[in-house]
Parts: sequence; C-alpha cells; structure tokens
Amino acid sequence: MLDRDSRRDLDLALLGQQFGESTKIVVLGESLDDASTVTLLRQHSLDHLIADADDPDDAELVITTVKLVRNDIFGLEKYLAWGVMVHEKDISGYTDKRAVLLEIAEYAKEAGARRQAVARIESVADELLMNALYDAPAVRYGVRARIGERARAGLGPLGTENAKVRYACDGRYFALSVRDNYGELTKEAILDNLARARAERGNPRIASGDGEGAGLGLYFIMSAVTRFIANIQPGVATEVVCLFDIKATGRESEACARSLHIFTTTGETPLGRLDGADPATAPTVRDPSTMPRS
Repeated sequence: MLDRDSRRDLDLALLGQQFGESTKIVVLGESLDDASTVTLLRQHSLDHLIADADDPDDAELVITTVKLVRNDIFGLEKYLAWGVMVHEKDISGYTDKRAVLLEIAEYAKEAGARRQAVARIESVADELLMNALYDAPAVRYGVRARIGERARAGLGPLGTENAKVRYACDGRYFALSVRDNYGELTKEAILDNLARARAERGNPRIASGDGEGAGLGLYFIMSAVTRFIANIQPGVATEVVCLFDIKATGRESEACARSLHIFTTTGETPLGRLDGADPATAPTVRDPSTMPRS
C-alpha cells in the first residue's frame, strides 16, 4: 500500500515488474476526480485506489487485503457490519427487473436513505441489471443488443442466464450488488467509463443509437456511488458491488466515488457461476433475429 507521497517517489511500473504480474498495489490519497488518476490506474498492477488518505477506513483496507490474499472475491457481506440480513433475487428479464427496483427503493427508504440517495440507488440498480441481462451477453456473443429497444419492446435478454441482485444496509452503508454468469467486464471498460464520469459528471451525455442501458452506463454509476467494487472471473462471472454512504450530506454525497477496487481471478474462487454449473459450458444465446431493427 502506498500513500500519495510514497507513490510520487516510486516508479510503479518498475515496482510491478520487480515483483511480477501478480503484484497488487493499493494507492491511498488519489482523487477519482483527477484526470491523471485514470492514467495511473491503467498500470497493470494498480487495481485499487482509496481517496481518503487522511482518514482511510481501516475495515476497507483489511477487506481489500484479505480478498487479495485468500482469492475470495465475491460477496457484498464483506463490506457490511456482521450479521446484517442480505436480500437477494434472481432476475430473468425486464418484468422481474421492474419489480425488484421497486423493492430496492422501498427498502432504501425504510433504511433511512434520503430521497436523493434513494433515487441514486434505484438508478444504479437499474443500470447494473441492464448491464448483466443485456450488455454482458451482447459482449459475449459479439451482438449489438440495442438494449433500450429490446426493453421497450418487452423482449427478454439476449442470453438465457439469470442475474442475481443482492442488497442490504447496516445503518451507514447501503450495499447493492448484481452478478452475472458471463464475466465479460474488463478493467479497460471500467477505466474508460471512469474517465467519462469525471468529464461529464453533472451534465451526462446520453448515448444515442445503440441504447446502451439507460443511456448512462458505468460512467453514471461511478458518479453516483461512494465505493465501486468489481469482482471478475473472466468468462465465468462478474459481480459489481456498489456502496452508498446514506449518512453523507451536501457535496460529500454528490462527489465521485471515493474508492475503486477491481478484483480479478482466473483460478478457483467461491461463488463463481450463480448455479454452480461447469464454467466451460457456455450459456446459450437467444436468436438475434428477435431483436428490434432500426
């Protein structure tokens, strides 16, 4: 782990080469609002950044270290107080998604989240589910999913795999996760959207033509959450965990994510596929001819 001063005195690329590709560097004190941060994160060994250098959350540091050491990367429980009840549902399509979004919003209200926080939580849940149900299989099979059109037409996802949504609150953080059976999210895609989040926060440019999710994408999520965690087993599963500080107020509540973590594993890890099936068995894909045409 390196703080800002230490990082400036070291060549991170050289450090990564000296310790090998398996080296994971955690940097403290860099802001995700800083354009140079994306350049910094694009280095191979740097997958973790925590902005709160003056008062870092000890629990976050411990959780990050334990996940790296144990290769046990999945699960939002790790980020919440012990004993918190976690709610979860399998989502197969648009109708399921609409129903669970209402449930999540109501739960957030009951947990004490302010109105603006509830709106952000619901919007992020919507975007994550669209990514899991539509984007991920489209990337897997090289098909332009035209997500917005499929959703408006009431068509199901391109793939046949369910997504799993989980949510809970411990009084300080509202945690939300969505997991798919594709594992197609990449660090490069996350960082590209982080750059866009920094550039367009406060005046997001709606995507046109392809209907990417709600038109806001991962870059919207980056500007709406307190912590962003991506757990990826390439070709097997992706789980995105988002934490919202429901006690934050004013500018603090509107800031870009204060920490970013990208965990990637290629070996055996708990909770890979949702159904425990052999990862070598590829999910099937729906007939692209059922997609709306422009």
